[in-house]
Amino acid sequence: MKMTANDKLQNVKALLRNILDDNDRYQQVLTLLEQQRITMIRRQSDELLALNDTLRAQCQSLTDSATERRHLLKALGLEANKRGIDTVCNWLPAAQKSLAQESWKTLERLVKRCRDYNEKNGELLTRQYEFVQRFLGNNDDFLYSR
Repeated sequence: MKMTANDKLQNVKALLRNILDDNDRYQQVLTLLEQQRITMIRRQSDELLALNDTLRAQCQSLTDSATERRHLLKALGLEANKRGIDTVCNWLPAAQKSLAQESWKTLERLVKRCRDYNEKNGELLTRQYEFVQRFLGNNDDFLYSR
């Protein structure tokens, strides 16, 4: 079945909304990751568990959103990657094109910031675990590591 001009327009609008919504979601994830680090440093385990549940839910929303974005791009007959996004942006009038490109760049920056922050939190968690293991004497060289 051939896509009508209205179907194409609706898919482009949905794609652009998807990108804007993900910008909001990633900003929320960044805030949650910052809170996660603070709760880990303060060893607030109950708060950390609740925060991790919220983060998992946000990550699932982001996964669902990325899947939707891939489907929309494929429905438009495009590759489900940055090249496909660039093609959609090139279809837009100049003002909307600029906004769409900036929204996509913002999303890319937020994804990188969240990934970097998550890695730092993982490193902190590893250091805390190693400290506890040494403190409890659960490493092989406990007697010799002083």
